[in-house]
Amino acid sequence: MKPAIFTSFDQTIPFARAIPLIAEAGFKVVAIGASAAHSGYATATGRNAIRKRLEANAMTIDSVHAPFPEGDQLFSLDDAERLESIRQCQTALDAAQDLDGHIVVIHLIQPYGIPQGEKRNRMIEQGRRSVGELAAYAAAHGVKLALENGQELAYDQVLVSLLDEFSDDHVGFCYDSGHENVQGTCFKLLEQLGHRLLTVHIHDNEGTDTHTLPYEGTIDWDRFRKVFCGLDYSGSLLLEAGVRNSEFKDPIVFLSQARQRAEGLLC
Repeated sequence: MKPAIFTSFDQTIPFARAIPLIAEAGFKVVAIGASAAHSGYATATGRNAIRKRLEANAMTIDSVHAPFPEGDQLFSLDDAERLESIRQCQTALDAAQDLDGHIVVIHLIQPYGIPQGEKRNRMIEQGRRSVGELAAYAAAHGVKLALENGQELAYDQVLVSLLDEFSDDHVGFCYDSGHENVQGTCFKLLEQLGHRLLTVHIHDNEGTDTHTLPYEGTIDWDRFRKVFCGLDYSGSLLLEAGVRNSEFKDPIVFLSQARQRAEGLLC
């Protein structure tokens, strides 16, 4: 297991500069963030530039995040909107294939707070169709599709049902520690779905989704490590933290702290 971090830890820093900064902090594995505009992963030219920068810094990719918010309408009742989100997520799958990223992470039913009823049921059916299409696309391109947990129980109930339905090896779970901490249920979902774990989004908070470094919030990281290290997981320990809400505003200091804290959580 290796420590990893998102390239979008500070989107004010151009991607071409972020990569060497991450490498200088000692990271050898990165994940490509959800802003295709930041990394350039949406085009063949952009992906070629990413590959060259990674090779120059002896780095590999853990995963690619599907575009946010463009790819977050997979459950939309507007079919044109839903199909555009599918297209956006397929672009991320293409990038993962081209860059040997292996995994693409997607969000599920959005927005939060949709009450139980006919509308929600129809949205879930739309989402089931979308996930099915993306799962087939991922399998055809040799990439795995990771469904990420959310910030409310109703979202995660949809996640569990979809993972039950799509049980093939190329579909699995992305565990987001900050999202579960918003619900105050750590680490029930990690224990429940850990056998399907493909990648992780590790960050801290104090009950709202602030994406700070481990030990900057209220997550019990000693308990996390006990649960996490009991899983049959051989992927990266991937930080999805950023400078925006961290006490460490200098990117060099932030990345140094990120590396130290990630190392401390490794199994």
